[in-house]
Amino acid sequence: MKEKLISSLGEYLADHKDIVIPYYQRGYIWGKSRGSEKDSVQFLLESINGHFNDKKDLFLQGMTICESDDNIELIDGQQRTTFFYLLLCYLKYDKLFDLKYPIRIESQHFLDRLKSMSRNEIVEFCHEDETEGFQDIYYFKKTIRSIHEMLEDFNEEQIMHLREYLLEHIKFLFISIPKEKATIVFSMMNGSKAEMHTEEIIKAEILRLVSLEDNSLNNDDVDAVRWEQNLLRSKYAREWDKWQYWWNREEVSCFYHTKNVMGLLIRTYYDSLKKNDSLKNVYSFENFRDLCLKGDRKNAKDTFYKLRHLQKRFEDVYNNYELHNKVGAILYLLSENDRSKFIRSYFSEEKIDKIDDYYKYVFLSASHTEIEKNDTDEILQLKKEEVVKALESDNLYNEAYDYAFRQLLRLNIDADTQLNRCFDFSIVQKKSLEHIHPQSKVYHKKDGYCYSDKDGNVIEVIEPGMIDKADFENCSQHCIGNLVLLYKNENSAFSNKDFQDKKKIYFDLKREEAFKSRHLLHSLSVFAKSEWGKDQIKENKECIIKEIRNYYGIQ
Repeated sequence: MKEKLISSLGEYLADHKDIVIPYYQRGYIWGKSRGSEKDSVQFLLESINGHFNDKKDLFLQGMTICESDDNIELIDGQQRTTFFYLLLCYLKYDKLFDLKYPIRIESQHFLDRLKSMSRNEIVEFCHEDETEGFQDIYYFKKTIRSIHEMLEDFNEEQIMHLREYLLEHIKFLFISIPKEKATIVFSMMNGSKAEMHTEEIIKAEILRLVSLEDNSLNNDDVDAVRWEQNLLRSKYAREWDKWQYWWNREEVSCFYHTKNVMGLLIRTYYDSLKKNDSLKNVYSFENFRDLCLKGDRKNAKDTFYKLRHLQKRFEDVYNNYELHNKVGAILYLLSENDRSKFIRSYFSEEKIDKIDDYYKYVFLSASHTEIEKNDTDEILQLKKEEVVKALESDNLYNEAYDYAFRQLLRLNIDADTQLNRCFDFSIVQKKSLEHIHPQSKVYHKKDGYCYSDKDGNVIEVIEPGMIDKADFENCSQHCIGNLVLLYKNENSAFSNKDFQDKKKIYFDLKREEAFKSRHLLHSLSVFAKSEWGKDQIKENKECIIKEIRNYYGIQ
């Protein structure tokens, strides 16, 4: 096969060599959803089916390999090769090659088990399991299910013809390179994927360094040490993959505001060590290698140990309901620049020991610098007074919307914390402040006529429940006492309905679409009241202002 530039799948497998997925490759991810587009497995299956029916050759992307007498090491082509292994397993090809995942023991066990199973056993073995903890295995199973969906109606003769077609008519362009250039070529080929590239090459370098041999050892010790190194490398690779799987959970990436394949882990660790933000210290593989790894095994092991500690801190915060709620609020309310400073100070440098105070002050719109410095009592005192003054305004909705949002958000978060519950922060991006008593049902009198306080139009009939603006005492329809936090798309369901109608909507469990705002416990407590008018608005305003004064220690 190595002499030919273009080979069929059958020629690719003809030498019966082991096909090796090297340690620096990322895991199998074919089958990962891509929005409305078909995933890679669906796309290739449809291409195969179409070409199979037409009996035409199907040319696939090039494969970059290192070939030796014993095996073929894949530099580029891992996803496609793994797909064809799974497809040929399903088709019960009797000359199936050995696919080696040397540092992913669980993945290797899974692939090996498939070879001895019947087709029905394979399908049963690959049932959907959203709790599957290994990324490779999750997508192995998903690929098998996609294959079965397309081929389950094929009879044995059709299966045989499909096997023959695959071996003869699936064509690859092969590029063979020397083994010593493998990681360099891999880096170059993944260079367009900047974030993935950096993290994956850092991983590869760590695994390479912990595998370095000690030239001072005698021959009797080499095998034992090499065995220990392989164990350590496998352990590191599995642990790294678990970290990556965790960071790629949608709820985790949203909580920490990151789309990076390894989340905040690697970048945060690097930023905590660099001395300044000069251009020469910009985050890159080369700078991480020179600053953290320094080309030797000990530094690689030390770095991995510290990454493990940092990863645990990220996971502990996310999984602890109280820290989840406090840190989550901080991350959502800070600016992007301040968020980065907070992450570095709190997670990596562990400088922030009073997270309760930080949480309090972020709702005052204080910056990271103002909160972190010790000489800011005067600034924070001014911010406290500014917030209380704004919240006492009877035109709060129009004058200081953000102050109202922040304090109502805090009250809802604190209600969840009291119930040992993690808060759902999706409200922050979809927020809306709702007037409990509708704006359209407040009027004022002038020259013998009644006018809507919302649009100024004359009101012919004063309906029950409408409030004369003059009857408000130290409150209004726009004050904090008449506002609640809701999801924006659910605010429109209330429109200009009166309190009782809004209450029915809020607690209607038979609605076709779930009313998500029901998880906002402070908002829920308002709609749980039996009636709502000017007296309740005044009482609620006074209650909230009192709570805020007590919370911030304002006399």
